[in-house]
Amino acid sequence: MKIQAVIDLTAREPVLPRFPNYGLCILESRHAHGFKMAPSQYDFWEIMLVIGGSGWVCNGDTRHPLKRRDLIAIPAGSSYYLEDHAAAPLAVFCLCIRPTPAQEALFKPLLPKTFAVLRSLPLSEEAAFHLRAILFEQSGPQAWSEAVVTAQTLLLLPKLSRKRTPPDSTSSKEVELLARVRDYVEQLKNRFHEPETIETVAGRLGMSPKSLTTHFRQITGFSRLRYIQNLRLDYACHLLKSSDQSITSIAFACGFEDLSTFFRAFRLAKQRSPSQWREQAD
Repeated sequence: MKIQAVIDLTAREPVLPRFPNYGLCILESRHAHGFKMAPSQYDFWEIMLVIGGSGWVCNGDTRHPLKRRDLIAIPAGSSYYLEDHAAAPLAVFCLCIRPTPAQEALFKPLLPKTFAVLRSLPLSEEAAFHLRAILFEQSGPQAWSEAVVTAQTLLLLPKLSRKRTPPDSTSSKEVELLARVRDYVEQLKNRFHEPETIETVAGRLGMSPKSLTTHFRQITGFSRLRYIQNLRLDYACHLLKSSDQSITSIAFACGFEDLSTFFRAFRLAKQRSPSQWREQAD
């Protein structure tokens, strides 16, 4: 099969996946006027992103309104159907996941367990990034496509399960800002090595650098730079103890721009040099 992605730009009924042998398929479905969907249940999981139009998704007795950038997590076996707004039919990306027996242990902890409509702009932007990457990869499969699609899916799934419930006492605007910064703090656990300025991060999150600084300290108790440096140094200690990598390689892997900065930060935090710490850790 040359194209594993499924693209229907004038869908009048649900579009179904054509799974490759690794059990992951991306759909792009743009509903035509008159689209109809009966209550349906599938034996695969779905992560659906609304990319246009509006309407509703009906699950059990609940009819959830949908608009652009909403995300829907649909566990296998859930009964649901989509209903379009008459003036603006829905358009969606949908990642369909049917793990192979070899993948089950890897995917099982990450797959959504309950039906949910997620409304978070930063989360939607993250999801759109991964879904577009999968669509691109599956629209012209290469020898490495399975690895890339699997990796993109595994990066996306944990982001959907993060809790985003800020304190009830804050205003609705503060709730949204805190949720965005919480998402960013979670992402840093795997992205602390990236050299982003506070202006770049603030722009991506849709807030001012001052607001990001304030909310970051409120959530973590640290400044952004100190928090990132702590993550980098913790990872450096892990590598020093568990690998034979050179100290130069470790500094680079942790995101330090030069070796002298790494040595200075490490000695200040640990009261010894990296090589001394490694010797004592052994």
